[in-house]
Amino acid sequence: MLNMGNIPEHIRTSLKKFYKQNEKPDVFPSKFQINGEYYYYFTFAPAKEQLIMKEDGTVPYFHEIKREALIFNNYNISIESLIAVGGKWVKSDKRKNYEQLLNILKDLKKKLPTDLNSSYNSYVMTAEKILEEQSNIEMTVQKATEIWDRTNHEELATEQDQIDMRQCIVDLSRAAYRQNEIQLRTEKEREIIWNYVSSNKWSIGLGLYLNLKKYQKNMMKKTPENIREAEETGKMVLGEDLPLEKHENAAQVWKQLRNPR
Repeated sequence: MLNMGNIPEHIRTSLKKFYKQNEKPDVFPSKFQINGEYYYYFTFAPAKEQLIMKEDGTVPYFHEIKREALIFNNYNISIESLIAVGGKWVKSDKRKNYEQLLNILKDLKKKLPTDLNSSYNSYVMTAEKILEEQSNIEMTVQKATEIWDRTNHEELATEQDQIDMRQCIVDLSRAAYRQNEIQLRTEKEREIIWNYVSSNKWSIGLGLYLNLKKYQKNMMKKTPENIREAEETGKMVLGEDLPLEKHENAAQVWKQLRNPR
């Protein structure tokens, strides 16, 4: 893994003229290889600018590395998102919770009248779909972690690594979107089951009623806030499918580049 202590001396020397005394330069943990060229990618905390430098210590002009800047930035942002968001989702109790919900629904089935079978099946399908997408989230985060670990170990990332990492973000966003969408789509059916259970809690069993109540309360409903969250996740999916230069942050990435113009 690259750091400021193990980069070549000529790189460190060349870098000095590009940052101020109160800034702390840092280097991306691996070099980037694009079209046979090798690049270092630097940041300068607390400033938000970045600098791209070639392996020989020369600093290309801005117009020469506009595309590379988007590739490097997207790779970095993808990693940050997967760690901050994907890692959090994997470590959540969602898998355990929805496995428990399926067990609750299994116990509930024999206590429901047959005319509620359609609504009941919809409730079960919702829990199963959330678990299916949770597995997709976990596999995606694992794949991204393997890419990150490998590039750090080899101290080299390629454009294909960026493409693969970006696809992980797309897959992660799609899985989260589908988890939200299925909850919003089946709210009515879940409400039918809940109304019956809450109206018959003594005959059904107070314990079963209380166990289901927790999930009924926490699952997404068509509130303005939840609809907005689902829409924002959907936009994230669509945005990640755009070419990098079409991303809404492309202009900002270029603006923050310290390479000479």
